Amino acid sequence: MVDPIQINDALEQTETLLRAHDIDGAAAYLRSLHPADSAEVIRQLEPDEQAAIAARIQPLELADIFEQLDEDDAAEVAEHLDTETLADVLDEMEPDMAVDLLGELEDEEVDELLAEMEDASEVEHLLPYDEDTAGGIMNYPPPSLRRWMTVSQAFDYIREHYVDEEELLYLYVLDRHDVLIGVVRLRALILAKADQTIEEIMDPDVISISVDADQEEVAQLLARYDLLAIPVVDDQHRLVGVITVDDVIDVIEDEATEDIYRLAQVSEDAEIFSPIPRAIRNRAPWLYMNLATALISASIVTFFQGTIALVPVLAAFMPVVAAQGGNSGNQTMTIVVRSLALGEISLKDTWKALGHEITVGILHGLMLGLTLGVVAYLWHGNIILSAVISLSMLITIFMSALAGVLVPATLEKVGVDPALASSMFVTATTDMTGFATFLGLATVAVHLLVQ
Repeated sequence: MVDPIQINDALEQTETLLRAHDIDGAAAYLRSLHPADSAEVIRQLEPDEQAAIAARIQPLELADIFEQLDEDDAAEVAEHLDTETLADVLDEMEPDMAVDLLGELEDEEVDELLAEMEDASEVEHLLPYDEDTAGGIMNYPPPSLRRWMTVSQAFDYIREHYVDEEELLYLYVLDRHDVLIGVVRLRALILAKADQTIEEIMDPDVISISVDADQEEVAQLLARYDLLAIPVVDDQHRLVGVITVDDVIDVIEDEATEDIYRLAQVSEDAEIFSPIPRAIRNRAPWLYMNLATALISASIVTFFQGTIALVPVLAAFMPVVAAQGGNSGNQTMTIVVRSLALGEISLKDTWKALGHEITVGILHGLMLGLTLGVVAYLWHGNIILSAVISLSMLITIFMSALAGVLVPATLEKVGVDPALASSMFVTATTDMTGFATFLGLATVAVHLLVQ
């Protein structure tokens, strides 16, 4: 296996062989690497190079590489394969991975591939489900036990039916209607007596998830209960699939990336070298919305331009107050958005969270307000200016705590992803509040400030 920092060396070695027109040598070199390393190298090659190498790798080995690629990267490589070869690759792939790849192809091509595959039943079983649901990331259910089996019979059953199964984590127990009624852990099976029945050693309290549940909920359940796999059931509690922890790792990464991008109002499919027109389309609308809120903040400042003209030093402290409010609000908002996403809090916890953040906000406001007030007094020697700054800082950070909780909670309530628009509305709220509070208090006390 190549050390992660040596991937560039592997890429350079491959490109050297390709430049020397030794395509067979490049393919052989990639076959000698771990599939994950081969996938990373192939991902960075030019399309014609990908096509040349893919044509020289056997379907079984190519399937291992495809399973390590993102579905869009795998689809790019798959474009260079004929239908028969690609069908052979799909036959060798895990069904859930094959479905992900098929999801990137045109419907007509999918139909041709399914018809060409040696056994498409498991793939067809998974195709109807939305890719962002539990059904979209699950695998075909493994052979299951029955409650009447003895431990001895269960071992015989496992030896017969699990030969081709890559993983043996939990053994699920079904009734005659395929309803999930229990789970047997390997430890319990190994330690049980040969004549004990499965019903005696199974755990009837099975943690399962609905086939229509969001993939984020799957990740949360696996993490909460420290599970290596979780069964997926339909609305009649029949077993329809299983999700293992390795299926969820990519989900966690994708969801984290999506949330980070959304906090910055960037589309989740944005990439550093994405086409310029797509990059403009993804980012420009949110920039225009930010421009609109910034203009509203500017109009508030313009409303107090007479006060600023009389006390020019206000212009120096005005962005400080607004910036601290924005930072405080974004801290609160980030914690709330994360907690909502992970299911740590729900909408019914909004008022409790609000009380907590208001307390934190008041304490932060007192600390920062007093600190900035002292700095202002030492700098300009005006106790009234110091008092105005301190009080406006307290009010602004108090308002930022309100916005940091109520904005994402409100967006969640109306069905909008809080990660998508919270930061823009929180920043706009704190800017407007900061400017209005600071300049409003200064206007009230302007006759004392100009003395």
